[in-house]
Amino acid sequence: MLFVNFACFSIETKIQYIIMKKLITLFLFATLAASVGWAETYSYTFESKQFSSNGTKDLGGVSWTLAGDGGYWGYDETKGQQFGSSKAPYKSLSLSTTGISGTIQSVTVNASMANDGVGTISISVGGTSYLSNQSLTSSAANYIGTGSSSGTIVISMSQTSSKAFYIKNITVTYTTGSQASVELPTLTDEFAFWPVMNDPASAEVTITPASGNTVRYTTNGSTPSQTNGTEITAATTINISGTTTVKAISYVGNQTSSVVSKTYTLGQTVTGISAFKNLASGTTARLYLPDNYNARTLYVNTNKKEAFVRDKTGAICIYNVTTNPPLEYNQHIAGWIIGTYTNYNGLPEFTASSATNSCYLVIAKPVTELDVEPVEIDADGFDSRHYADWVTISDLEVTALNNNTATASDINNNEFLIYNKYTPEGYQQPYKGAIVDITGIAAPYNNSQEIFPINQNNFYPLTYVVDAQRDFVSPSASISNAQVRLKRNLSSQDWSLLTVPFEIEGFEGDVLEYTGVTLGQVGAYEMNGVTYPIQGGVMHFEDYYGNLQPGTPYLVRPYTSQQEMTLSGVELKSDPAGSVTFSLAAPQNAPGINLMANETPAYVGDYTLVGTYSPKTLPKDESTVKLIDDNTLSWTSLLDNTDISGTEAYITIPEGAGVKLDLGGNEVVTAIADIRFDNNAPQEAVIYNLIGARLTLPLSSLPPGIYIVNGKKIVKF
Repeated sequence: MLFVNFACFSIETKIQYIIMKKLITLFLFATLAASVGWAETYSYTFESKQFSSNGTKDLGGVSWTLAGDGGYWGYDETKGQQFGSSKAPYKSLSLSTTGISGTIQSVTVNASMANDGVGTISISVGGTSYLSNQSLTSSAANYIGTGSSSGTIVISMSQTSSKAFYIKNITVTYTTGSQASVELPTLTDEFAFWPVMNDPASAEVTITPASGNTVRYTTNGSTPSQTNGTEITAATTINISGTTTVKAISYVGNQTSSVVSKTYTLGQTVTGISAFKNLASGTTARLYLPDNYNARTLYVNTNKKEAFVRDKTGAICIYNVTTNPPLEYNQHIAGWIIGTYTNYNGLPEFTASSATNSCYLVIAKPVTELDVEPVEIDADGFDSRHYADWVTISDLEVTALNNNTATASDINNNEFLIYNKYTPEGYQQPYKGAIVDITGIAAPYNNSQEIFPINQNNFYPLTYVVDAQRDFVSPSASISNAQVRLKRNLSSQDWSLLTVPFEIEGFEGDVLEYTGVTLGQVGAYEMNGVTYPIQGGVMHFEDYYGNLQPGTPYLVRPYTSQQEMTLSGVELKSDPAGSVTFSLAAPQNAPGINLMANETPAYVGDYTLVGTYSPKTLPKDESTVKLIDDNTLSWTSLLDNTDISGTEAYITIPEGAGVKLDLGGNEVVTAIADIRFDNNAPQEAVIYNLIGARLTLPLSSLPPGIYIVNGKKIVKF
């Protein structure tokens, strides 16, 4: 017998640490065909108050941990250590195996309730229950749990009355050294099982004893022992109809093995892709796709064993699953299939498992339906709702390029990665500065928003955007076979100037091209009852029936007003926007013209139609002319707003000249109006009349009328 002194506790504490070692007879050793170790006993008697708060105590070299939800500690000399109170009792005491090395054979607890209290006591070791729900009354009694296991001992108390409880003594018997070995029974590996839809659930589990061993097993959750459970001596197969835990123990004579416990799970079934995506990653389940969920394949990449499928609830990537027939784009799918939900770097995947069998999927032949389209989303919609779905994100500006990846941002500076994972037909790496629409599979990647471009159902993976309200950056080299979306308001009621960086075939509307300029009457004024003509440049526009050429400005009026148009298979040109110029020379022997030597009329010079791809602010002067919404012309000097949209055009003329547009000989865009009224001009001013003759008299000496003074049109009254 070995006594250990615990100096760290009060002198009132009496510790009994009794080690008993008994040698098992050689006969028993031979019978069990295994070596047998020593039996030891650890006993601790509470003879003083040991716990005053939650925490750990080292009692006799063994760590005791107290856990609970309130209360206080006390000590009764007759009953022992008090746990809890009527208000908030502590409910459990844990004994660590530190200090107890071996296989626990039994646990004895001498416990009682206070006065007339009623409660229960349970004992478990290593998660295995030895004794549970045993009545605990005011009379002290021994409660013994037996078995063969190792692990932390948990002593739990519960009460049906608000009374404290006491523990006087705890004794643990265990074996050490080389214990007698009893071979474990064998159970079928754990699995999940599913019945055919609407059929009763059923699965088989086989329990196999080692040769010469007896096995007892349970299926009700209780722990098998030599006296508990169904006894077998040969391999036995049992049927289970739901989630079942099978426990088994082997024994030879009085020696037992550890408990083998395995759980066989009736797999869950979820309806619809969204419900499947809500499972915890790693969960195997059956995905049921009713016919009215309209599940269909969005895209299939056989090289990467990926198929993206959408139903009315969401989308998912089906990975490494073989079906018959093989999955193809535009197939309808219904039925059910078992697989594992996997969150792969944020991408939701249905992956094959050992239970996967696609024989219950109904896969229809591919059929193209025009209403199957990508989902239009923006940065706010780019989340788990649309991961693995076919989406379009519009109006992204490409900010960086890196091999097969382009970085692009929207107008709110949200960044997206365009990763050419599948190299679809029609996709080309966009150039830096381009504004693009991307159509593809949405996926998260390293906290980024990523799109894998795909080409499906006549939706291009990449569309270049020419936006009249945003700067346009031309490509460094022309891009052939591109899809372009033009964002420009064109009214069916008004003429609009249009210049685009690509050819438009078969424009649906009226088109006029600038064909020349001649001297003519661009206005008139009345004085003293007499109407006088105002001479200037008449810009002639004629009907045009060919394709609109890139970089060339035209006057257009569509049959139907539109905000945008999309054209496929076009060539996006690298050239800048162009212009068309015609010059007006001084007329020879023109009646009434009396010019001095080396002088020319104010209206002589270039009349140019200038195209632009990007929005532009025009200078405020009288050589720049803007076409405004009511089909009139104005010098920019007369306007508060001189901005024009991209893909538009403006006119430049000789400083101060009058101008009007002749539209096919039968429609005229109104000439610039006279708006300045002044009776004075500097003495050194250069003054012309409206037929181009330079005048030598100062303005103050001239009769009322319209004159060109230092290039400005002025009305004297």
